[in-house]
Amino acid sequence: MREHIEMELLNDAFNIFRDASSKLEQQYALLERKIEDLNEELAEKNRAMERNRRLAAMGEMAARIAHEIRNPLGSMAIFATLLERELSAEPDKKKLAVHITKGVKTLDNLLSNMLLFASNPGVRLKQIDLKDAIEDALSMTIGHEKKGVRIKTSFDGSTLVMGDLAQLRQLFLNLFLNALDALDEDGTLVIRIRPSEDEPGITEVEVKDNGRGIPSEALDRIFDPFFSTKDRGTGLGLAIVSTVVSAHEGFIDVSSEEGRGTRFVISLPVAGPEKAIC
Repeated sequence: MREHIEMELLNDAFNIFRDASSKLEQQYALLERKIEDLNEELAEKNRAMERNRRLAAMGEMAARIAHEIRNPLGSMAIFATLLERELSAEPDKKKLAVHITKGVKTLDNLLSNMLLFASNPGVRLKQIDLKDAIEDALSMTIGHEKKGVRIKTSFDGSTLVMGDLAQLRQLFLNLFLNALDALDEDGTLVIRIRPSEDEPGITEVEVKDNGRGIPSEALDRIFDPFFSTKDRGTGLGLAIVSTVVSAHEGFIDVSSEEGRGTRFVISLPVAGPEKAIC
């Protein structure tokens, strides 16, 4: 009898040991998987850090190159403008000077985007008039016009907002150039400022064209840096638009239909106390 009891106790102890061993094996396997996941996560973070380091170095180099290019580019712009005036009596030759001016403006816009993207500066918010930013940007699109294209502007209510004039000018220039590029002859670009109907204290700027529109599969990516639907696009224009809007504590809405056009609505806080955002 005693031997039977001892055998049962031994079997019970063995079963307990076996169950404990099985649980330990499961926990060990789980621990191994967690270690593998952590190693993969660490490797991915190391790769991301290396990518960020390289991007930062590239950004710094791009900014330096852009500054070096911009100085002679300014001289080229002045000389091309003078050349246009000198050739006013010779239309064929003047047309060539106009092409030079257009090329210089295109390069200058590209450099402005590169500098803004590479340096990602903070914004110094102060009371500005959105009409100034829009009119300045429109004046910089000269040379990109198309035959019969109409530009309509409408300013309703107060156009004063809290903003950085230089950055907003660049934002609108990118939007206008994109719209003009998307328009065919006899197309229309509509620019409208109005108070928001849904959000008090918000001013909206609508930029709408009836051009070729954006493919639906690309619409979610248009604000990604270096993504472009154009064969020769840099993919920085709309990325800058998104960055500037976010820096101004605003938001942006976009809708588009292929063959019918694109509509952007930029929402910005109305004028208030001056402040700085870094």
